[in-house]
Amino acid sequence: MANVAPPYSTYVNTAENKRVITDYISLLDPSDAPFVEAIGGLDGAASKFRFTNQGTLVEWIEDTLAPLTGALSIGTAATVSTATALTVADANMVQPGHILLQGSELMWVSANDSGAITVTRGLGSTTATTLATNNTFAIVGMARLEGDDSDPIGYTDLSTNSNYTQIFHKEVKQTGTAPYQDRWGMGDQMQYESAKSIPEMMRLIERTLQYGVRSAGSTTTPRMMGGYQEFITTNKASGANISVASLAPGVIEDAVELIYNAGGSGDFLAIVNPATYQKIKNAYDSSSFVRYPPEQTQFGTLVDRIITPFGNVSFVIDRWQLSTLIPIMKLDNVGMLTLRPWQVEDLAKTGDAEKKQLIGEFSFCMKLEKSHALLTSVS
Repeated sequence: MANVAPPYSTYVNTAENKRVITDYISLLDPSDAPFVEAIGGLDGAASKFRFTNQGTLVEWIEDTLAPLTGALSIGTAATVSTATALTVADANMVQPGHILLQGSELMWVSANDSGAITVTRGLGSTTATTLATNNTFAIVGMARLEGDDSDPIGYTDLSTNSNYTQIFHKEVKQTGTAPYQDRWGMGDQMQYESAKSIPEMMRLIERTLQYGVRSAGSTTTPRMMGGYQEFITTNKASGANISVASLAPGVIEDAVELIYNAGGSGDFLAIVNPATYQKIKNAYDSSSFVRYPPEQTQFGTLVDRIITPFGNVSFVIDRWQLSTLIPIMKLDNVGMLTLRPWQVEDLAKTGDAEKKQLIGEFSFCMKLEKSHALLTSVS
């Protein structure tokens, strides 16, 4: 070996230098699941929906009150304003005593024979008008004759909605030599990787709540659970009826009004992408809504809740949520259901390697879809 001129420095004889390294592994990738947590965790629907059995298809029973709007079915020719014999499309929704509103005219029903109704036209000095097929009417009151016999009326039929369970899986595998290698930041690599697999899978559950398409599957195709887009079909607010793109003040209120008009009530939760939340915050954090005193040195506001006449809306920021959608949900009517909780299982050893698998099976449940709303086309 050649001699090295003094003095010693860190740039020579580097072979004996010890590594300066932390005995801890920092995990940067986000592993949160705010959507799942907000709706009660992975088994919140068990108590909310009161399921009694277990299986891969989960169902819930729904009912509604009798309808208050219907349609006439009077043939192709228009019916003159003096006609008192009319036909309704749904024979079971009208009862003698009902007061109907069509346009500005009130009509009183005196008889119903399998959908062929007899009415008094121009009730209460309203003006009788020409009627046509498919004209809609509203039931606006009831006025029975004193001493009249009872009359039957139809009832609402129960309906069911459903979703399928979906299997989430990840394998962890290492060679026979790997556990004998000393590593910084971990004692058992298999245990470390297995634990890390759960937050990785939770991210996929979060995304399934948005993208999931309901499918029964087969022996060759996977069974899949539908996300909220599969269920919220009535109160979908887009640019056609609400100016969603700008997220101006009032948009959230308009969406909740749709829920209220459809029969929903109470408080609601909106799941929003961080960028979308910024737009909502900026819409309300303005001189039109917020005033700061001259001595104020901290500025800005957090919109935790919007108060509306139709129910209050709270916000959960979710980095996994699509920026173009804002689901607004009634928490009592939504949740996850667990068929098989997360388990880390040992698999059969093959060759010079050992294997484990993380596996779990879950479903998403959303009942009474009219109690929720979905803002779409958010730019």
